[in-house]
Amino acid sequence: MLLEVFSLFFFSLIIGYSGALMPGPVLIVTINESVNKGSKSGFYVSLGHAVLELILVIFLILGLNEILSLKPIVGLIGLLGGVFLSWMAYSILKYTLNRKLSLSFDVKSNIQKMNSMALGMITSLSNPFWLVWWVFVGASFLFKSLEFGIFGVIAFYFGHILADLSWYGSISFAMARGKKFINERVYRIILIFCGIVLIFFSILFIKSGLETFLL
Repeated sequence: MLLEVFSLFFFSLIIGYSGALMPGPVLIVTINESVNKGSKSGFYVSLGHAVLELILVIFLILGLNEILSLKPIVGLIGLLGGVFLSWMAYSILKYTLNRKLSLSFDVKSNIQKMNSMALGMITSLSNPFWLVWWVFVGASFLFKSLEFGIFGVIAFYFGHILADLSWYGSISFAMARGKKFINERVYRIILIFCGIVLIFFSILFIKSGLETFLL
């Protein structure tokens, strides 16, 4: 049984990396938070993501996957998530283009004032593809891990979040350390890039939500 549990942990880690390495809103927010507030803030973004996934794992075990797989729920999350990411992009771009953001951090935008851990949770929840992955892929692995009892679930969960925490933590550390070598111009370019990418994801999420209702 020990070998099976370790194998579950290993495969969960690999699959977790396959998702974490894909660019998405959580990565963009991690970069933004790390540049603005330091490596710890970027780590807290991924920690918020991990806490949300723990809550989801518990509810999936209780049968929530049947509700979350309903089209209206997926569509609504897509629409609301797209609106939230649009607000994030607007906040970042507004203060960056108006030159109200600087490396001295004298002025903070609304998005910067938000708790990093809460931001990680909300950003994850706003992503309908994250939810779909958990309902159709994550849930399958979770229910397989239940065959090994509580130790199987623990191996699955910690294997999954270790991928997120190690990857986003590394990105956060690299961005925070690199800030010492980033001037004001490069800093603003990074934030503008983050804002533009968030606009792309917001459009993608809203489009996904509308298609779910219309199809």
